[in-house]
Amino acid sequence: MDSLRYQIWRQLDIEARPGHTMSFANRALIVAILVSVAAVVLETEPTIRSGAPMLFITLEQFFGWLFVTEYLARLWSAGERKEYAGLIGRCRYALTPVALIDLVAVTPFLLAPFVDSVDGTAFYVLRLMRLFRVLTLARTGPFTTAARQIWHGIVDRRYELAFSSLIALAMMIVAATLLYVAERDVQPEAFGSIPRAMWWAIATLTTVGYGDVYPATTIGKILAGLVALSGIGLVAMPAGILASALSTAYQERKARRGRDEAAAGPGPESERHQSGLD
Repeated sequence: MDSLRYQIWRQLDIEARPGHTMSFANRALIVAILVSVAAVVLETEPTIRSGAPMLFITLEQFFGWLFVTEYLARLWSAGERKEYAGLIGRCRYALTPVALIDLVAVTPFLLAPFVDSVDGTAFYVLRLMRLFRVLTLARTGPFTTAARQIWHGIVDRRYELAFSSLIALAMMIVAATLLYVAERDVQPEAFGSIPRAMWWAIATLTTVGYGDVYPATTIGKILAGLVALSGIGLVAMPAGILASALSTAYQERKARRGRDEAAAGPGPESERHQSGLD
């Protein structure tokens, strides 16, 4: 019979399972992470928190102890792998990126009793770090393949993306300079310098358009219209480059899979069917 540590390791470590498939424990942990993050988000709304204050305290205690127990179980069961065996191996595991994310996720719960007098804003941010744990738990075959395709797409188009970034930077500087010249005497607070005008240029070229800063002169409005139209192409350029890269990567993967299946030959079912025909 397999040891308890081995069974826990098989449930918690995705790499311990054939094909890096996700275990029931990891699926349940993903649900727990999403529910705990939702609780943290809803707790920031005063009307919801005042309606059920004990509910959020209970949920935080429950999920806090759950994730602490899980972290300790991962640390203990990591000894099933040779590189993490013994005390030094456990320390080596604790310093891996995945383990550090787990540690950051449980740190707010462990430190909360000692920092009651400190503003809790930073603690809310750290508690939301639990969401990043979903990425560490979703390292299964399909997710890994998708992440690898996106990364390869970025690497393959790095020069095009870098060039489009340079174009975007140049357009922002030119737009800020033009509005600085046209509006500096009318709106010195908003366009009194090129750095000040950069805020307007960024908001306009990215098509966000907050509306807190806008030109007042006729020439300024004309220039702003041209800049806004240019922003459409600015946003579409890197998106198109990435979409093309991902499409190419998908087609290459599909073609490679077809070649591998053709090289493997017909399967048993096909062979039996062919024999029946003969």
